[in-house]
Amino acid sequence: MQRRRVLASLGSLALLSGCLGSPSASSSETTTETTTAPDSETTESGQTATTTDECGWPQFCEGSELVRVRVSGGFSGEVVLKPACREGDIELSPGETETLTRQVDAETCDVKLLVDSEVAYDKRIHDYEFVTLRVGSNGEVTVEGVEL
Repeated sequence: MQRRRVLASLGSLALLSGCLGSPSASSSETTTETTTAPDSETTESGQTATTTDECGWPQFCEGSELVRVRVSGGFSGEVVLKPACREGDIELSPGETETLTRQVDAETCDVKLLVDSEVAYDKRIHDYEFVTLRVGSNGEVTVEGVEL
């Protein structure tokens, strides 16, 4: 089986999504999804989110990133991450980044992100996905996803 390593530059995906949208379209949420079929995925933090025969392809294995939330240093509101697969909520401060990693192979999790007490993101992250949520200085949430 040929193994490939794919470097995902989420920053370039964000630029690409801005180029593809119509200038008149206005939305508080932008979604960029990249579909790949390799055996390993290198995330922006450099951590390899692997898939192996042990956890079954196409699924992210234990220890891989599930969701990452980044809050702009210029945002002055309240941001709370509510992962149903973990105990307790996670409050984020301006400029802070929080990353949840999978505790078991192929872990799936329902995730809510509240920005100033309003639901800005509410979806299930499947065993074949990795999602980055960015809260901009104006409170808008940008969603970027990687799928196996």
